[in-house]
Amino acid sequence: MDYAVTAELAPPAEVVELDPLQQEGVAAVLDRHLAMVEGVSGPGESEIDVLDYRITVHQGGVSVLLALDAPSLQAAEEGAASVLDELIVETELLLGWTVAESAVRLTEDEFNERLAAADEVDADGELQAAIEEALETSAEPAMDAEHWKRRLDDLAPRLQAFGPSAFGIEGEGATLAAGALVHSVRVVTDEIFYDELALAVNNATVADAVGLLVLEELPPCYDHRYDAFFARSFVLASAAVAARLTEPAWTPPRSVAEALALRLIINEARVVLEAAELMSWDDSEPVFDAFAARAFGDVEHDELYEVDVPLAGEAEAEVVEKAAKVEAELHNRGLAFDQWFLPTDGGSYHPYLDSP
Repeated sequence: MDYAVTAELAPPAEVVELDPLQQEGVAAVLDRHLAMVEGVSGPGESEIDVLDYRITVHQGGVSVLLALDAPSLQAAEEGAASVLDELIVETELLLGWTVAESAVRLTEDEFNERLAAADEVDADGELQAAIEEALETSAEPAMDAEHWKRRLDDLAPRLQAFGPSAFGIEGEGATLAAGALVHSVRVVTDEIFYDELALAVNNATVADAVGLLVLEELPPCYDHRYDAFFARSFVLASAAVAARLTEPAWTPPRSVAEALALRLIINEARVVLEAAELMSWDDSEPVFDAFAARAFGDVEHDELYEVDVPLAGEAEAEVVEKAAKVEAELHNRGLAFDQWFLPTDGGSYHPYLDSP
């Protein structure tokens, strides 16, 4: 039998209420982890399948609606609590969170009533439709356009390095783009920290890990080189370029790593604008293309995404030979991995960025 179970997650006791950034962060963490859950063991070694989920974040915590295939109502409630308890225990970023309650929202009788009212509809299909309806009607809007418009308007003045003309448009659109860039700095920074922790705990690289938030958006040819040490180095590079966005005069990225960090910040700004329904993905493309033309300077990085062979890790002999040639070509242009954190102008850089 399918059940829709509502569970309430409460933040640590010292958290009075979640601010907008914390709400967005916990939603992203839960979404990443719940997407990987397929099932859980229930009472008497029964199997409980997780069919779908919805996450609604508010100032006081999180409401999670889980669609489960379970042998009984009690098993569904216990299974939902088990899934969330295990997720909290295994996720460092959710330290101190608790499952406040777990209860079936749609009972078996309610499902049967819907089935009885259906005309020539397959039973399983009606059950699934009931779940979908419950999930859709219970979830509140994740983002409010007016709320985000005000927030981005407030953040926009912090982008001192560029005026509205940098975006190729005027008025409210330029203001929203500027505010989205400032907001995305915080998001990307938090996501790098999250990914660093995941890589460090598992002694893994991006090539081995699942559920990462942002480092998997870097050029895939070097996935085997992105480990916890790299993530910590990348934080410093992203911090440098982000800080310069708030300075009166713009200094373009001084290294490949800084250029890649700026690329991630721009991409996240477009994601925020689309998610908040303030600017569609297609509409934001020319806006941020105009910004990129002014911001990136002479540091090339786009061609790294076009490399179609892995430049690290085990591979067949012919692949290794081709990778060596590609690596040599990248090195000649200053794009090889061991050059990413070196300033192209030959200037000084943070001591932590020295190769170990």
